[in-house]
Amino acid sequence: MKLNSFRVRNYRSILDSGWVTLDDMAVVVGKNESGKTSLLKALWKFNPFQEESYNLDREWPRGRRKERDAKFEVVTCRFTFDAKELAALAEIDPRCELSSVELGRTYDGEWHWRCQPQVPPKTRDGASADYLLQQLVAIQCKGQPADLAMVLSTVLKASREKLKAADTAAAGILVSELKGQLVEAATLSGDTTLAQSLGTACDELSQKMTQAPRDEVWILVRSWMPTFIYMDDWLSFKGTAHLDQVKQRKDNGQLKDDDRTIITIMEMAGLDLDEEVQKGAQNDREQRMLDMNDASQTLTNEIAERWSQKKYEVQFQADGHHFITFVKDEASKALVPLEERSKGFQWFFSFDMKFMYETDGDFEGAIILLDEPGLHLHAAAQRDLLARMKSYAKSNQLIYTTHLPFMLDMERLDNIWVAEDKPGEGTKVHNEWAAADADARFTLQAALGLSWAQSLFIGQKNLVVEGVTDFWFLSTMSTLLKEAGEVGLADELVITPAGGASKVAYLATLLKGQELKVSALLDSDEEGLKANKQLVHNWLLRDGDVLMLGKILGRPGNVAIEDLFDEAHYLSQVTAAYSKELQGKALKLPAMPVGSIVDRLTSHFEAKGMAFNKGRVAKCIMTDLATKKATDMPAPTVEAFGKVISAVNEVVSRWSM
Repeated sequence: MKLNSFRVRNYRSILDSGWVTLDDMAVVVGKNESGKTSLLKALWKFNPFQEESYNLDREWPRGRRKERDAKFEVVTCRFTFDAKELAALAEIDPRCELSSVELGRTYDGEWHWRCQPQVPPKTRDGASADYLLQQLVAIQCKGQPADLAMVLSTVLKASREKLKAADTAAAGILVSELKGQLVEAATLSGDTTLAQSLGTACDELSQKMTQAPRDEVWILVRSWMPTFIYMDDWLSFKGTAHLDQVKQRKDNGQLKDDDRTIITIMEMAGLDLDEEVQKGAQNDREQRMLDMNDASQTLTNEIAERWSQKKYEVQFQADGHHFITFVKDEASKALVPLEERSKGFQWFFSFDMKFMYETDGDFEGAIILLDEPGLHLHAAAQRDLLARMKSYAKSNQLIYTTHLPFMLDMERLDNIWVAEDKPGEGTKVHNEWAAADADARFTLQAALGLSWAQSLFIGQKNLVVEGVTDFWFLSTMSTLLKEAGEVGLADELVITPAGGASKVAYLATLLKGQELKVSALLDSDEEGLKANKQLVHNWLLRDGDVLMLGKILGRPGNVAIEDLFDEAHYLSQVTAAYSKELQGKALKLPAMPVGSIVDRLTSHFEAKGMAFNKGRVAKCIMTDLATKKATDMPAPTVEAFGKVISAVNEVVSRWSM
């Protein structure tokens, strides 16, 4: 099961977080005390590796005492099923047409669950029995002679109408009667093995009739539910402990985080705390040394076999009750006590151990929740940590909080969420950057400044475009038009390439939040339309400030910046860019009324077993434009760019009113 979205309500500072969506990774940014930790803690308690109950007295929001309710659903999660899971659900009952499930957990630990598109039946009846029986017989008869399969099918068909109309009790009787007929048919054919197998299958069906499909679905869903693993940045631990003191705290129910981690590592190495405390009081130092060496090699091998991201070597030593963990990785040569390693190393090692332990060594299918990772790491190491986290997310889902600019993935701006504490509303989690306060925006602003330090130039009046190609073409054609005495882009306008449609939305909203004048120019494709919706729907830019190329040119379907060039002219540039591959032959495309020139060329090249790169063509065009005047360009190209420039200038003129 994959977590699609979640919502937290009435937990500490969170009255209603709102729905937060997730694919493989998500990051929540915000200032201190904005509720980021509360969000992760509430989510972790939804289904932790070891049961951790919600605490109504301590975790219900203050000032709302009269509303306290142990039956309140504090966390709600929406999960989707993969193909294998859907197949397993379909085998339970023909009416279990499920695509997703919404699960809720209350303060007192009860589960609520709601299926989509419909709830499974609460009882099994004849129709359900008929469906299951057909499945069982089909499985048993697979590979059997055709005449035998026909006989069994005839026996089943004779009772199907009665079975469909029967209630649960009657269906049970009919299944018992059918068992005798099916077994007899198989026996008469001489296949005693099949007869026995059919009898067992019918017995299993009779037993299954007593279990409601809804209950069976819930058992499966519960078994598939991912484990939620939480770790905060200060969970790095000491590798040295006095085991008798750890045992005493364990027996008294007063274990500390360091104690729990030491016990976890010992268990993974095959060491038992109680036994080691007993051995610590004995004098057999040689056997103790052998035990420690064996445990060290066991854990080292376990890590090597199951976790390829980092090569660790572990060595345990014990003197009486004094237990020491030495660790090194492939980048270091010396074995040193764990607590003497850097905070960053301690964090990596302790998380890897926790991750390995709580997924039973599978390293997959978990929801990883990291609170402020990388606080002790310098900028370069934070980037390494981010790359490591992305590797975790390949077979898991990961949510983390941060206020560190280097911990933001500038390739995944669409996965960034803001947590802010709003007066009277509690903590809200959203992705509307321009609507957030200055503190909440700071992290992304800093990251944007770092990422685009070489190319981001901001003015009072800004046009944000999707990519550097848009910047090249627009600015160059504007210059050529001005040189020819025509109208070009307004002089005070600054064009900024964002690096993709989704980044246009985020960059434009950030500039808008700084009270700058901003317009956006987008391709009329799926990504462009999505970015347009983000900008206008969230009231970040007015509808007239978001320009779509297709609407400006009056063309349907996908329209990109390359479509501003006359088709014959653009194809000639493609021919020049791919002269070696095309062997000098002129390129012709079949006529298509709808579709961008890039989409059509991509399909055309794929049909020829080649890959099309529009950036390669853009470089040829820019080289060509360096020697051209506007009068040298085809009239349709000049006209198209003129329309776009006029539309942009119209927006700029409105700003001056």
